[in-house]
Amino acid sequence: MVDLIVRYLSFNKQISLKGIGTFSVEHLPARLDFPNRLLHAPQSVLHYSASGEQDTRFEDWVSKELGISLQEVYEREEILLSNFHRTLNSHQIIEWKELGNFSKDDHQLIHFVSTFSPGVGKPVKADKIIRKHQEHAVRVGEEEKTSTEMEALLLGRNQSKINKLWIFALALFLISMIAVWLFATGNPATWKMQGNGIKIKAKEASPTYNSQ
Repeated sequence: MVDLIVRYLSFNKQISLKGIGTFSVEHLPARLDFPNRLLHAPQSVLHYSASGEQDTRFEDWVSKELGISLQEVYEREEILLSNFHRTLNSHQIIEWKELGNFSKDDHQLIHFVSTFSPGVGKPVKADKIIRKHQEHAVRVGEEEKTSTEMEALLLGRNQSKINKLWIFALALFLISMIAVWLFATGNPATWKMQGNGIKIKAKEASPTYNSQ
C-alpha cells in the first residue's frame, strides 16, 4: 500500500489519508548559488500535516490500478491505519520506504521526517559565458531587455548623433553660400572692386636685332 501512496503522490502532488495525515509536494525552482558559481537543480519538498480526510480520488485510482473493488481498497486502508497507530503507540518508528519516517513523542504528537526524493540532480557550474552575436538578457534599471534590443538602441542613438552633425555642417555651409550670394547680388560695385581694379597693359618688347 505504501508503494501506491508514493506513486500517487509523485504524479498528483497531494494525498490525504484518514487517520494518518495529509502529504503535499512543493516544487522549488532551480536556485543559483552566485558566490560559488553553482546552479542547483529544481527539487521537490514533501510537507506533512497530521490532519487527514478520506481521499476518494486516491481510492478510485487504487481500485483501477489494482483491478479490485472499492470495498477491498477500504479494507486495505483500515489495515494500514491499524498497523500505523499500533506501532506508534508502542513508541516505535515507522519507516515508509521512499516517503519518510514517523514517530510519536510522550505528548502523543506525531513527528515526520521526509525521505521523499524524486531524483534531484547534482548542482552544475554556472559560469556566465557571453558569446558574440548570442542574445542574452540585460538588466536596464527596472526593465529587462535583450542584448539585441540594447545593441539596436545604442547604435540607433550613435547613428542619430552622426546624422545630426552632418545636417548641422551642411546647414552652415548652405547658409554661408547664401550669404555670399546675397552680398554679391546686392553690392555689385563693391564685389567688383575686390582686388586692385587696375587693368594690365601689355608692352611690346624692343627688337633684339636691326634689319639692314
